[in-house]
Amino acid sequence: MALRQSSGQTRLAPALLADLFALRDAVKTAAHGNATLLVHGFADRIGKNPATVYAWLKRHAGFDAGRKKRSDAGATALPLPTLHFIATAKKEAIRGNGKKTLPTAVGMNIAHQNGLTVNLSEDRINALMRAHRLDAAAQAAARSHSTLRSLHPNHLHQIDPSLCLIYYTPRGQAIMRDEEFYKNKPASLDKVKLKVWRYVRYDHASGSVDVRYFEAAGENQASLFAFLMYTWGRQEDRLSHGVPRMLLWDKGSANMSHGIRRLLDALGVDHQTHATGHSWAKGGVEQGNNLVETHFESRLRFEPVDSVEQLNASAARWVRDWNANRIEHVDCRITRASGEPMVRDDLWQLILRYPGALVALPEHKVCQWFLVGQELTRQVRNRAISFAHPELKKSASYDLTPWAEFIGNGQQVRVTPLLLQGAALRIEIERLGAEPLLVQVTPEQAFDDYGRPLSAPVVGEEYAHAPKTASERAADTLAATAWGAGVTADEAEKKRAENARPFGYLNDGKGLVAHSYLGQNDLPPRLLPEAAEVETAAVAAMRRDAPAVQIMLTVPEAVRAIKERLSEAAPADLYRQISAAFPNGHVPLAWADQWGALPPATGTHDGEPGLRRVK
Repeated sequence: MALRQSSGQTRLAPALLADLFALRDAVKTAAHGNATLLVHGFADRIGKNPATVYAWLKRHAGFDAGRKKRSDAGATALPLPTLHFIATAKKEAIRGNGKKTLPTAVGMNIAHQNGLTVNLSEDRINALMRAHRLDAAAQAAARSHSTLRSLHPNHLHQIDPSLCLIYYTPRGQAIMRDEEFYKNKPASLDKVKLKVWRYVRYDHASGSVDVRYFEAAGENQASLFAFLMYTWGRQEDRLSHGVPRMLLWDKGSANMSHGIRRLLDALGVDHQTHATGHSWAKGGVEQGNNLVETHFESRLRFEPVDSVEQLNASAARWVRDWNANRIEHVDCRITRASGEPMVRDDLWQLILRYPGALVALPEHKVCQWFLVGQELTRQVRNRAISFAHPELKKSASYDLTPWAEFIGNGQQVRVTPLLLQGAALRIEIERLGAEPLLVQVTPEQAFDDYGRPLSAPVVGEEYAHAPKTASERAADTLAATAWGAGVTADEAEKKRAENARPFGYLNDGKGLVAHSYLGQNDLPPRLLPEAAEVETAAVAAMRRDAPAVQIMLTVPEAVRAIKERLSEAAPADLYRQISAAFPNGHVPLAWADQWGALPPATGTHDGEPGLRRVK
């Protein structure tokens, strides 16, 4: 046998080694150009590539071709801008799941079409990208990560939900098989209506792990809330508990829900999400998921459980033993940079050295209060708001006087209750042209026997001038604008009561011109159509059937009307003539309008004299 494998390296048989040494000597003494023929002929005889024979000659026979290194070694005919463009285009075309979508040849084509010089083959350009560490593999490994440390247990928790391979049917436990669920993953997973989700918590300082399972269609706020209440609450046989100072998680829909974020804010937890694609930032919990899957869930195939409740009970027992390193033949300890294996529970118990590091979770109903979906607002009244804090279980008054310059009566402010801080509130006050003002306020706690704050001044004994609110300062501005500089809102009220003229100080004391300028502008010409009379059946019937209505004048009224119309042409005895014609004193308006316009009649008709011509 010519070749032997040992420890991952190729060993040549003694006979082949002897032939290789003979070839070396022949190549050294061969005339120029014949050495290559000798090597190629040897390669053909043994069925190997000439490059392999050259490598054997160098490695096993000490052959040195004696070639000098080229002065331009490492240089390339391909311009660097072209190489950088193709490498960048390939990198930008990588999808979020890591799939590379732009072949080098396509990048070469795009580079050429955009005026870059492309004068090498695809294989050579790929080799150059690898040599310059511009290829996808080199770039994926380019990021180096700093090792971070936590100050104490509960300094930083990492939480990660993931879909479990276990699910339950009416027939009991089932486990997703790769060949069934990952060959056609979406269609297969849709068949499982209620999936089992695994929630893992990892304490960064101690490495302690906790796990809880929930049966649901997907990640949701209810499951996450239940997990936080469980993993941060005190549980029998589990040492680690308490609210952390910081929480690191990904940008899952449940994690970013408004209610959960409100709860974390209220608990004072600094919650952060790692950047997309940077799951390494919470590598501890990723490792925790792997531990749960390999050291606990692997057992379920051999001893199934019938429900999620039984699954959680078994998981709790595994967590107890894993963190305490009490599983026979399994080393559950964690090894850090120091190289010393350490028990996770022993590390977590070091929290005793740090006063204040262990913060108990408030009762469940208090935490649940923060899951309400709507945004909480309150209206400012007399520089204060009223709010029923979930820890107080009653309404309390919160004084905003120190920030009076930013608020006004009736203004709405956003409110976030804070837990474990004396029923404090975080209040967000909007400001015009500036970022909202965030303040933290505790409730009024000292009251007299009549329920009033002891901080309030006593009537007749103390005088306290309350600082003006933003609304009051705005009212002073309006008062000065209406009545003159220096006039306050209170003084403006007095002027209004005196019916004084606003803006009277303008125009050298003449005041505003508000209406006297009206009616002076020329109006544009307007064309109006001739109005048509109303023609309806009701109007026509009225015209046909209604008796004529006459408007009557007294004799003096008739005389005035005729004189105004005829002026000097009116007869001197006009009054006598009309009185004689109408002895009853009632003169029809229509008769007076036509008097003197028609020839005189010879008599009266129905008591009405005819018209007479004026001479």
